[in-house]
Amino acid sequence: MEELTEYRQKLIGKFAQAPVLLEQVIKKIKDPNQPLEEGGWNVHQIITHMRDVNKQVYLPRLQRIMNEEDPLFENFDGDAWMIKHYDPKEHLESVLLELYEQCRSTADWLTQLSPPSWNRNGIHPAIGNHTMQWWVERTLAHVSEHVTQLEGSVSDPV
Repeated sequence: MEELTEYRQKLIGKFAQAPVLLEQVIKKIKDPNQPLEEGGWNVHQIITHMRDVNKQVYLPRLQRIMNEEDPLFENFDGDAWMIKHYDPKEHLESVLLELYEQCRSTADWLTQLSPPSWNRNGIHPAIGNHTMQWWVERTLAHVSEHVTQLEGSVSDPV
């Protein structure tokens, strides 16, 4: 049980530190408005996507797992969301600050969970029934995937 508690503490720490790593990578990108690849998203779009998916999908799912018995989650189309809601005029610093606050407040909230809470379940029609711990890992993985994507676009990764 001690190893599991230690693992969860490290997971929460990584979650809280993700925006710091993200900011370090972004500082190395010359033009955040330039697409990272032909026809792809730019830094602003990626960061906005991360913030919005956290806000609209992952963080509400974590809350629902705690407040409902085996909640059933709907699919979310991130691309369709971006088409409808993306605002290129929104300041990158504001988006980053909101993402930072999401991660910090979620990490704070996760530190308050009792050990049995980490075993509560949430159900997704396409990916199945998973524990709170799995959903936290998936939320962090989403952020980490985009940090890695951005690191790949700089010559001197963090």
